[in-house]
Amino acid sequence: MNLQDIQNALRSPDEETRRSALKSLKSIPLADSFDVVAIAMGDESWRVRKEAVDAFLCSAPDKVSIEKLLDLLRNEDNAGLRNSAAEAVIRLGSLAAQPLVEKITDEDADVRKFVIDVMGAIGDPLFLQPILDSLYDPDVNVASAAAEQLGSLGDSRAAADLVRAIVAHESILFRFSALEALGKLAKPGPVPEEIVKLAEQDILRKAVYDCLGNIADETSVPLLLNGFSCLPKSARSAAVKALYRIFLRSDPAVRHTIVDCLTPLKGSNVVQGLLELFDVRKSLLTEALIWYSRIIADVRFVPLLLESFVSDGFAEAALMSLKTFGQAGMAEAVSRYSAADENARSALCLLIGECGYTDYSTLLVSSLKDNSPRVRKSAAIAVGKLGLVSAVPDVLALLDDSAADVCSAAVASLQSFASLDRAAVVNMARRLSDSELAHHRRCAALLLANLGESERLLLLVNDEDSHVRSAALASLGALHAAESFQVLVMALSDAEPDVRIAAADALGRMMDAAALEYLEKTLEDQDVWVQCSAMKAINLVSPERFMEIARRMHTHSGGLLMITCLQLLEGSTDPEARSIMCRALENSDHDIAMQAKKSLERAATISSR
Repeated sequence: MNLQDIQNALRSPDEETRRSALKSLKSIPLADSFDVVAIAMGDESWRVRKEAVDAFLCSAPDKVSIEKLLDLLRNEDNAGLRNSAAEAVIRLGSLAAQPLVEKITDEDADVRKFVIDVMGAIGDPLFLQPILDSLYDPDVNVASAAAEQLGSLGDSRAAADLVRAIVAHESILFRFSALEALGKLAKPGPVPEEIVKLAEQDILRKAVYDCLGNIADETSVPLLLNGFSCLPKSARSAAVKALYRIFLRSDPAVRHTIVDCLTPLKGSNVVQGLLELFDVRKSLLTEALIWYSRIIADVRFVPLLLESFVSDGFAEAALMSLKTFGQAGMAEAVSRYSAADENARSALCLLIGECGYTDYSTLLVSSLKDNSPRVRKSAAIAVGKLGLVSAVPDVLALLDDSAADVCSAAVASLQSFASLDRAAVVNMARRLSDSELAHHRRCAALLLANLGESERLLLLVNDEDSHVRSAALASLGALHAAESFQVLVMALSDAEPDVRIAAADALGRMMDAAALEYLEKTLEDQDVWVQCSAMKAINLVSPERFMEIARRMHTHSGGLLMITCLQLLEGSTDPEARSIMCRALENSDHDIAMQAKKSLERAATISSR
C-alpha cells in the first residue's frame, strides 16, 4: 500500500480500515509520511491514534521529526492530537531531551506547560535546570507545572530553589504545587521560617501541614499541635498525620519529647476534635489516631478503638491501646454497651475475651442471645476464651443458630471447654452424635476430633447425611489414627463428591505413604474437584511422587487439574518445576497459560525469601 492509498484509507468511516492502513506506514520514511501520521494522531478513534503513535516510534524519528511532533502540541482544536503527540514524546524518552529543552521557551504558554509535563514524565536529569528556570515563568500555570514536575524528577537539589520560588510567588495555585513538590524533595530537618509562616493563611494551612509531615523535624511540633485546634477538618487531619509521621521517623529522645507534648491533652477539648476526624476507611489517619489514644490516654477514645478493633488491619494496634486503659477503659465501654451499634457490641465482647475480664461474664452470656449474629458470634468466641463452663447450655443452643458462622463459633467454644471439663464435653458430644438432626451430628464430629474420640467418629463415617460423613472423615484425618486408614480409603468410593474430597484431604494430612496408590487412582475420579484434592494430598505425602505425576500430566492434562498442578509447583524445590511451568505458558488453554504466568511469579517470590 503506497502513501496515497494510506491517505485514502484514513478517510474511511470504518475504524478498522483506518487502523490497518497505518501498519503500512512503518515501511515508508518518516520524512515522507509525517503529515499522514499527524492526521491519524488526531483521529476520533483512540485505537487509530494509538496505531499512529506506534507508527511514528517505529520509524526511527530524527531531531527534525521530533521538532515537528512537538509543534503538534500547540494545536488548540484537537485534544486527542495533543495527547497523542505528548504520548509519543514521552515514549521517545531521552531521545527527545534536546528538542524539548529548546521548546521550553516557546511563546505559547500552553506549549510550555505541555513540554514541562512531558519532561516530568520522562524524568531525564537534563531537564532539571530548564524546569528550575520555569519556576519564574510569567504564566502561573506554567510555573505551577514546573514546581509539580520538579517533584516528579525527585532531585533534592531543587528544594532550596522551590523555597525561594514559594516566597517570591504570591499565587495560591503555585504555592499549592510547590509545597507538594517540596514535600517530596526536601530532607527532614528544620523548615525555613518562610514556609512555616504560610500556615497563617487559612487556604494554605493544610498544604503546609502536609509538607511538614514529609520534611519537618521536632522543631515543627508546636505549630502542628496548634493545628489540632483548626476548625477545618482537612487542616486538622493534615496536622494530626504530619505529627505522627515526624514521630515515626524520629530517634527515641525526640519521640520522648513529642510524647511529653501530647500527654497534657488528656481531658481537653482538643481530644473531641481528634475524635471527629475518625474514619476507619482512612488508613493512615486511623493508625495515627490509635497511636494518639495510647499516648493521651483519654477514655473518650474507647469507642473509636472498639470500632477499629473489628476492622481489618487495625485489630492488633487497637487492642494494644485498649489494654492500656485497663479497667477504666472497660468500664467506659460497658457503660455505652446498651446504646452501641452491633460493631461496637461485637468488639466489646471480643475485647472482654482477649483481656480475660471475667467480671463481665454476665454481659457475655446475655450477648449470646443478641439480635445481631455478629455479636452472638463474638460472645461465643469470648466465652470460650474465658472458659465460662457455666455458659455451656447457652453456647449449646447456638448450634441451632440460623447463622453458620455463629454455629462454628459455638463449636469452637465448646471445644475449648474440653480441657476444663472433659467428661461433660464428651457426654455432650455423644448426645449430639445420636441426635436426629444432621447438623447436630456434624457438630459432634467436630467436637469428637478435639476429644480424640476416634471410635465414635468411625460410626459417623457411615452417617446417612453426606455433610456428617465429610465432617467425620476430616476429623479422623486430624487425629492421625491408624485404625482410620482403611475407612478413609473406602470413603474414596463414596457416592458424594464432597465426601470423597474430605477423604482425600484426610489421607493427605495423615502423611502415610501407603495412601499414595489409592490417591493416584483417585486422580481418575469423575469429579475434577476430587481429582484436585487427590493431587494436593499426594503432594503432601510425597512431593517426589507428585513431581513424577506432574511430568507426565503436563503434556495431556488440562482444565482445573492442570491449574492445581501449577499452583502446587510454585512451592517445589525440584529444578524441573520451573520448566514445566514455562512450557505451560504456551498452553492453548488461556486459563492455564495465565496460571503458569502467575505461578512463575509466585515461585520467584518464594525462592527469593
